[in-house]
Amino acid sequence: MPQLVTPASASRQQPVTAQVIDVGRDPALKQALLSGRLQNLTAPFIYHDSAKQIAYILMPMELGMRDMDQQRVIGQLTQTVMRGLPENAPRGYLLQPKIYFSFQSLIEAILQADGITPEMLKEQQARADLIRNWMRLTDEATLRNAVHDHDAEVDANLFELLNASIDANLEAGREQAAQALAGLQQVLIDETTYGKKLGVRMAAVEALRKNPTREELINQLVAATDPETREGLVAMGRQLIDYLFFQMLTQRVDAATGDEKQKLVVLRKEVQDTRDKLDEASRAYMEQKATLINTILTSEKPEETARQHEEEIDEVFVSLLQANMQEAQQRNDEELFRALSGVNQIAMRIMTERQPPEIQMINALLTANYPDETKKLLEEMAKSLDDRFIPIMIQVADRLSQEDRTDLGAKLTQVIVQARGILPKHDPSKDQDTEGGLPPISSGPEEPPKPKIEIARR
Repeated sequence: MPQLVTPASASRQQPVTAQVIDVGRDPALKQALLSGRLQNLTAPFIYHDSAKQIAYILMPMELGMRDMDQQRVIGQLTQTVMRGLPENAPRGYLLQPKIYFSFQSLIEAILQADGITPEMLKEQQARADLIRNWMRLTDEATLRNAVHDHDAEVDANLFELLNASIDANLEAGREQAAQALAGLQQVLIDETTYGKKLGVRMAAVEALRKNPTREELINQLVAATDPETREGLVAMGRQLIDYLFFQMLTQRVDAATGDEKQKLVVLRKEVQDTRDKLDEASRAYMEQKATLINTILTSEKPEETARQHEEEIDEVFVSLLQANMQEAQQRNDEELFRALSGVNQIAMRIMTERQPPEIQMINALLTANYPDETKKLLEEMAKSLDDRFIPIMIQVADRLSQEDRTDLGAKLTQVIVQARGILPKHDPSKDQDTEGGLPPISSGPEEPPKPKIEIARR
């Protein structure tokens, strides 16, 4: 959880200033707040989400403010938000904002608005505590025994949290911590009931990925012992499931006898049903995206309409939108092409805002002119970033090169060299543990400390 600064914890002589965290205008602020990456967070502040019509104000008890002063600050915050709203936007909910006196209660309220109940939060906290406890164990035999003791608690949700934590540490440039969590993940796959089942599933998917043929797909489907694995294989190998695939499977049915023959008959029917279910879901999903494109296209206020549906705007939406743009261009329908291009620009803005702050910063550097504009941006970033940002830039540059976007990769490499001379070096003594992070652990003076590990919030 982020370090929260209040006038009471800093200095009672300082005037109370109020912040607005408007996730409608800047969606990236929400995840930054929840994950503890929001810098210089000062209370009191208002959390505003126009899409959900939410206005939450954090007014910590440590402020010691009189009721009159509290009401004045609340009025200032709500008026600031109202002035930034579109003319016809709803405002009634801002007249009665909810007040929270602790940061934890505010975070829980934000999560509950997303459908995450207190019980779900409690269960996730238990999983996070379990992962932290396992990460403190330095002896592998002890770890494996501890994992066995909690076999019943290892499920899909725990693996999802573990994967999210690995990603969070990679994004933060803590590769050693991510590797430590990946090591724990492998132990869970080796030692637990659910982990072993997941390991078999992963092996089947990997085998098909390495050899994407109809014969390999049939082999893996026959060997799979649970319907979840078979459904995953059908989804992954959907393009292979055609007339020739069923012809090959039918040949196996005809060549088999007894129980094996019946098993293959049942498998063939299951594959057909799963394929049809996936195809129907895909059609419905694409129809939903097409309907949304038309809704935004015909709206008098397309940007506002798109913002109301921003959670539905994704890569599939953009892909379908651009396919329609290409078709309009081929038909020489310039009016429709311009309208679709406008929707495309709105969609790209929304998706860019959704990216992690680090990626947004890199995109800003890539669009700036080198070297003058990039130097100016880096100098501004140096106020809140240090050289731990450089490994993230290197990862993005490598990915750009792998995707044959060598021009952007080369430019980012130039910026990386520039950043080495501008961004300050990381000072570990200034680190502060936050909730969700794991402090360094040592079993003795001879052993180097373990890396800080972030357990993700989901």
